[in-house]
Amino acid sequence: MTSKEIILKSIELPAVPMVAGRVIELIDNPNTSLEDLQKTITADPAMTTRILKIANSSFYGLRQNVDTISEAIAILGLKVTRLIVLAAATRGIYKRFGKVEQKLWEHSLGVSIAAGVIGSQVKHIKREEAVVAGLLHDVGKVLINNSMPDKFVEIINQVDQMNLPSVKIEQDVLSFNHSEVGYYLAQKWGFPEILCDVILNHHNVEFFNSFTDPYLSYLCSTIAIADALCVKLGVGYLRPMPEINLSLPKWLSMIDMSESTLDDLINVFKQQFVIEKMAYQE
Repeated sequence: MTSKEIILKSIELPAVPMVAGRVIELIDNPNTSLEDLQKTITADPAMTTRILKIANSSFYGLRQNVDTISEAIAILGLKVTRLIVLAAATRGIYKRFGKVEQKLWEHSLGVSIAAGVIGSQVKHIKREEAVVAGLLHDVGKVLINNSMPDKFVEIINQVDQMNLPSVKIEQDVLSFNHSEVGYYLAQKWGFPEILCDVILNHHNVEFFNSFTDPYLSYLCSTIAIADALCVKLGVGYLRPMPEINLSLPKWLSMIDMSESTLDDLINVFKQQFVIEKMAYQE
């Protein structure tokens, strides 16, 4: 049985939420009016709130507060709005929201913020794609937790005890990992191809140099650095893990960033994470 067959047999891959699916259809239709798009989004208060929170996040660097969906669309554009709708919709796939789920969300938020901070210094990538890729990179973990919460807690505990990346533990325990699960969800929901590829490959560090698309190499490296930063600081984990073995120097070289520059960005990240975490909890 292939990894994909095991995943599809073991994990529930939810359909894209109705409102998000309708919004994406409208955005992809060249004849859609801004009014129709706004009406569809605002019909779902939860979706509206999440989109406005993401649009107002400090990592977008907007000079004014965005108070309405029409403003968000006008300022960010349809392509970025489409990405934000997908990112906002994933919050709805959590079946429960206890301590484990809170940690999952904090880590995704942290990597998103870190990716935005790092991406602002990388000329090769689009910052908004780094932000959304960071928010979505571990969506497979949410689905594993939804379908097999006891196994997921076992994986979390082993990661903490053994100081090993979660993909290694997942592979041993489940015979598949969260990157694969997230990839199949991303394909099912119609994520842009580049985001599907980042979700699948952000842990495949040995292949970053061999990707045929240089942009994928830059984006995966950015997400890998943001992820490593959050792991070392304990963002979304049981504790900080500064001793975990990660390949930061290699990834930094991929985006032409020095370790001293990253050290400077860590303080920026910490400040933004506190601000954004409080905003999302309001």
